[in-house]
Amino acid sequence: MNMDFGLYQEQTQKLVLTTQMKQAIAVLQCSTLELNQFLSTELEQNPFVDFEPVVHPDEELWWMKAAVGGGYSSRSQQSEQRQSLEQIIHSETSLEELLESQLRLAQSTPQVYRIARYLIGSLDENGYLQDSVDAIAQTLGVAQKEVDAAVELLQTCDPPGIGARNLKECLLLQLSFVPEAWRDIVQVLIESHLEDIGAGRIANISRALKLPKQRIQGAVDEIRRLNPRPALAYRGESPHYIIPDVVVQRVEDHFVVMTNESAQPLLRISPLYRRMLESHSTGETRAYLQRKFQSAQWLVRCLEQRRMTLYRVAEAITEQQQGFFRMGLSAMKPLTLKQIADMVGLHESTISRATRGKYMQTPRGVFEMKFFFSAEIQTQSGTVSAQAAKYEIKCAIEKEDSAQPLSDDALAKQLAVIGLKVSRRTVAKYREEMQIPPSWRRRRFD
Repeated sequence: MNMDFGLYQEQTQKLVLTTQMKQAIAVLQCSTLELNQFLSTELEQNPFVDFEPVVHPDEELWWMKAAVGGGYSSRSQQSEQRQSLEQIIHSETSLEELLESQLRLAQSTPQVYRIARYLIGSLDENGYLQDSVDAIAQTLGVAQKEVDAAVELLQTCDPPGIGARNLKECLLLQLSFVPEAWRDIVQVLIESHLEDIGAGRIANISRALKLPKQRIQGAVDEIRRLNPRPALAYRGESPHYIIPDVVVQRVEDHFVVMTNESAQPLLRISPLYRRMLESHSTGETRAYLQRKFQSAQWLVRCLEQRRMTLYRVAEAITEQQQGFFRMGLSAMKPLTLKQIADMVGLHESTISRATRGKYMQTPRGVFEMKFFFSAEIQTQSGTVSAQAAKYEIKCAIEKEDSAQPLSDDALAKQLAVIGLKVSRRTVAKYREEMQIPPSWRRRRFD
């Protein structure tokens, strides 16, 4: 085997991202909140950077839930949605602080109080005790009856159900919130039939208790109004504020796209350091200031480029999805990143970065921009978007007989009647994506 050694000249092409290009990409893919954080870091590193961050107007409650397709909403889910604002308020106070403030006001011995405070630290993310009473007694070197007393004390605190050792005990601790007319049967169901309730076996419970299905259904509805995870409102993340990056308004018969200036941080070049640069004509100080000045200028251009890119992409999306803006989800068209990329003359990856975490306020609600990109489904009359198919599935379920809910196969057949030929498996996939339970769980006995 011969091996030749020598010097060869070879010409190749490769893309090298400069620091400035990387910064432009980072600015483009930032959401409004991320952009605030990014510019705050730049403010610390570059004296020429002077910016005013986007302020979240809490008093106007700009917190919104993007209306992405609209999932199935049971009565228990509707109750959770009504409580969302209350949970946000609760989340400002930690669970530990809330419980300790209640324990200080409770009547107990110093020993039981100390054990109860220890128990607070033993709660899991749902508000249940993670350790057994025996284990806690051994760890603390106290009598089991004292731990039992501390558990009982903790369980008298709000939120109701806190300090339970399992789901059954958590629900039983909330019995006093069940209307008296339902309390006895609800207690029986919690103590003996939780598994059947979870599996939707209302008929089995009805036969076992020799009670009408309607009575069992009513009791199950009352159980679903209880809170199986009492600590959830205090363990969640802080609420996310959504400020639309672009706004689409209907003007007569046209849809006009505007960038939301209140969602754009205001970036300026510091006049103080600009004068300092002008006063240093030579030396290392001027070289340093010149580098920082050029970096700040580039950052200003990046922000303007980001604003224009969002505007062009939003305008292209609005042009392509006229049917949605005029008639709703049923008229939504299939749309790909490549289609928009070709329209605005940018790369698909740029479109992907520009739509991630960016929101559009429209006459039909606030949507993440990537929501408007939907897969294509072949039908008898042409193609429709996956979002339109989901909308038809949701509408069919909303109109179904709750006593005889439609199976996935029945839904597929019903869609075929209106020209949407999709498989049962596809129907099941879309139903799960919309968080709609299967037919056996949707069945009711009213």
